[in-house]
Amino acid sequence: MKIDKTKHFDQDGFSGDFYVSNEDKKGFNALRVSVHGKHPRKKMIDTTRVYFVIDGEGTFTLNETKHNAKKNDLFVVEPGNEYEYEGTMNLFEFNVSPNNSFKAELL
Repeated sequence: MKIDKTKHFDQDGFSGDFYVSNEDKKGFNALRVSVHGKHPRKKMIDTTRVYFVIDGEGTFTLNETKHNAKKNDLFVVEPGNEYEYEGTMNLFEFNVSPNNSFKAELL
């Protein structure tokens, strides 16, 4: 899909574009995220979330472990795990939700 066909979003600390959205009901979604601050801590409920660092740098905290993040790093957040991230980086995010619920709890 071309960038001009995506659905753009803006939130405090990050923005991006959905290539495949939850509303498409495919059991997954795919998006580009531009981080310019901090993503709040969340706990994944029934979804596996994967982040690939396209460029830039920052930190990912998975459960209680903090990791430096840089270009070409991959982070996987499985159901039941908590995460947050911050920095200045571009990410590709891919989420798999078998029943299309995409449940995550803001902490």
